[in-house]
Amino acid sequence: MTADTSVRPAASRWQFWRSPQGQPAWARPALLAVAAVTAVLYGWGIGSEAPHLYYAAAVRSMSMSWHNFFFAAFDPDATIGLDKLPGAFWVQSLSVRIFGPHLWAYLLPQVIAGVLTILVLYRAVRRLSSPVAAMVAVLVAALAPATVALNRGNVADTLLVLLLVLAADQAAAAIESGRTRNMAYAGVFVGLAFQAKMVQAWIVVPVIAIAVLVCAPRARLRQRVTATVLFGVVALTISLAWMSVVSLVPDRDRPYADGSQDNSLFEQVFVYNAASRANDSFSVGAANFSTGKSQAGYRAELVLGPESRFDHVFGGGGGREIGWLVPLALLGLIVLAWRRPRVDPGTGAVLLWGGWLLVHLAAFLIVGTVNPYYLAVLTPSIAALIGMGVVAFVRSAHVRGVRSIGIVAAVATVAYGGWLLGAASSELRWVTVGVALICCVAALFVRGARALPVLLVAVLAAPAVASASVVADDYGPLDTPFESAQARQVTQGFLAGSVDQAAGLMDKLRKSPGGERYPLMTYTTVLASPFILATGTQIPSIGGFTGRSPVPTTADIARMIESNQVGLVLIAPAEDDRVTWITRHCKKLPDTGDGPGLLAYYCGRR
Repeated sequence: MTADTSVRPAASRWQFWRSPQGQPAWARPALLAVAAVTAVLYGWGIGSEAPHLYYAAAVRSMSMSWHNFFFAAFDPDATIGLDKLPGAFWVQSLSVRIFGPHLWAYLLPQVIAGVLTILVLYRAVRRLSSPVAAMVAVLVAALAPATVALNRGNVADTLLVLLLVLAADQAAAAIESGRTRNMAYAGVFVGLAFQAKMVQAWIVVPVIAIAVLVCAPRARLRQRVTATVLFGVVALTISLAWMSVVSLVPDRDRPYADGSQDNSLFEQVFVYNAASRANDSFSVGAANFSTGKSQAGYRAELVLGPESRFDHVFGGGGGREIGWLVPLALLGLIVLAWRRPRVDPGTGAVLLWGGWLLVHLAAFLIVGTVNPYYLAVLTPSIAALIGMGVVAFVRSAHVRGVRSIGIVAAVATVAYGGWLLGAASSELRWVTVGVALICCVAALFVRGARALPVLLVAVLAAPAVASASVVADDYGPLDTPFESAQARQVTQGFLAGSVDQAAGLMDKLRKSPGGERYPLMTYTTVLASPFILATGTQIPSIGGFTGRSPVPTTADIARMIESNQVGLVLIAPAEDDRVTWITRHCKKLPDTGDGPGLLAYYCGRR
């Protein structure tokens, strides 16, 4: 399993499958094969699963004009913006603008970004370890259910993970070479990751800084400090650039910053999307109808709340997303970190990937509310640590007892995976566990490092089966492997069917004799989402994503309704003066049955 470093003649541009000089001949073909498998996993049935309606609606609005694109408008008339920064959705908007509002056009950039992550992860791990470690890492990453589910949807975390892996790759290059410019590039990628997922992108900043400060052997201390400061300055500048520019634009010329109380993007990012989500009481207000909050069995699957912190990572839906290999990665971190010299590229790799894993684990276990797809950001570090651990196992296979320890760790991983498979059918569970245990037993009769491929099959069996189930069931980022029928009814039933229902309702409203300027208004942008996605028409909404944003005011709503500009209003019950005004001045219609707690009022001409 040693690398073939023999010199080869330069390959032509058409021989892209050939490994570069200094790498084994199998490396590039194997990497491309893994990338092809991931492309199939992410792209199979593309567009058949329900997208995240809120983000998809915003992307359609942003694709309709360059003004909407730049300011991240949620609705076609740009009255209110996204409640997130728009980096990831700019990419999707360009795709929709080029190819049209087809569901596959929303998802194509995600598939491409997911495959690029695999390719960059290989390079990032190989820089400080070996091609073998890098190949095992990308294989683990490709088979992680959280990553497969994530990259089959349209949420921002796909681009976040790619950009953070690019940042880690440049940090690894800085540790390897000591070049300052690599840290500048790392800062660029962290800043762009901030545009995709805000403060979460900064979690890796101290990890990268410490790894380079401690372990860049070819750079003097002063050079390491300079590079780290440059990294921080570049990351901060790019992170705050768009927010700062847009904040200088007069309020009347840009959409309202959703999630804030005074039209502040800084409040949106650092309070609404950061501080307020770190406590136990955070919820999404009236928008909870989309997760079926009224039926307790739904919410436990779709949103991991503060009452189930263990399940955030290790049990339940969170465990089925990412928990399979976390203990093995932590074991690998302990082994790899044992008695390492400070000035060594391998030490830098341990600090980089181990730090990435530990800080994210701490964040997800402490934060009150976690969506399962957030956990995909753990995959690169888990994969890298397992890959490097495999190399350490190979190098120490001749040491007495090492193979036995490896087999025990594999059996423990298989047992844990079998427990997580408890939500699957009993036949699938026992077949998977049985095959994995047979591999563990077979490893007892294989000498030295040759037992490694057999053990890899054993530990990857359960997550691979879970990933295959995600593809077979047409699941996306809102789903978890082997989820309950109630959760599936929400993500694959209500969400998937609401777009077609929205198109049909809008068609009926347009044909109604009222002739209102806005045939439909909704309480929260979440309720407006399927209508904007289906038709691309303006749907005025009240209160933004949570219903708590102060636009439009009660006076604004009263003026629109009294001047006969609004026909039907869809609301979710809430303690809100604007909702109260509508219920008192408009005619309640019979229950629509379109969603939990959804009410309809007619406010048009009578």
